[in-house]
Amino acid sequence: MKTPDLIQTQQWLSTVLMVRGDLPQKLNTAASQGLTLYKCVKSSDTLNAMRRVDIYAAGYVMRLVECLRGEFALLCQFMGKEVFDTFAKAFIVTLPSESWTMHQLGSRFADFLAHTKPTGDFSPHQQAMFCLPAELAKFERAKALTLLKPGPETAHKVLSISEIELLCGIAQDFIIAVPESVQLIQSDYPLLPLVAELEQGKSSLVPTPEQTYIAISRHQYRLKVTMLNDWQTDFLLQLKKDQRCYKEAVAYCSDKMNIETQVLKSQLAIWIPSAVNIGLFTLHKT
Repeated sequence: MKTPDLIQTQQWLSTVLMVRGDLPQKLNTAASQGLTLYKCVKSSDTLNAMRRVDIYAAGYVMRLVECLRGEFALLCQFMGKEVFDTFAKAFIVTLPSESWTMHQLGSRFADFLAHTKPTGDFSPHQQAMFCLPAELAKFERAKALTLLKPGPETAHKVLSISEIELLCGIAQDFIIAVPESVQLIQSDYPLLPLVAELEQGKSSLVPTPEQTYIAISRHQYRLKVTMLNDWQTDFLLQLKKDQRCYKEAVAYCSDKMNIETQVLKSQLAIWIPSAVNIGLFTLHKT
């Protein structure tokens, strides 16, 4: 019997691992590629080929589920391990990762939860219970990205600045930028009180709907989570598109945000020093 080549075997095994169905259904689907179980897997004295593949396939999926539990620990706590694992397995076979790195495994999990939630006429409490898993997944994925992306530690020498220095115009020609590590989340629920309760292992109260903006940043490789108001969110979004000198950034954002320049300057003078200190922005000389 001719031994299948490596690429054929990889494709066959990938199909067996990732398509929906029980093992016989998976093997039938994989057989359409011209390979059968007994061409690819040998039986041993203790385990036949079918059982060997079954053990490997189950172990493969559970290893991926364990990785998702690690990245989405708060979500797992909120949903309960059994329910979380059910959704995680469905996600793995519905949207199998196409990346070689585990860092990308959970990149579409929040979208999957949002698209699979029930729709209909529900009470506010029921609606929240259906919506919050996707919101929590979005929050935890953003935390992971904040740690993975280049942050202020890799930028030019970051300058600190005071409110008085900003008001006096000392930073006019400084370059202000938003590091790649900064992640901005828009949520229909106030997530931070819920997150705090979950982190402390307390029974979580279901929050009432309220649109909120959360920025996750990194300072000296430590995560910082901040609630933003509307104008702070707009300013951050404008600067995320492109870095600018501070004077130009204020003029540009004042026009885009429909805020008087002097008013924006005053608001920024209070906010920017602390925002730089938690890694939301970097300031450096041209």
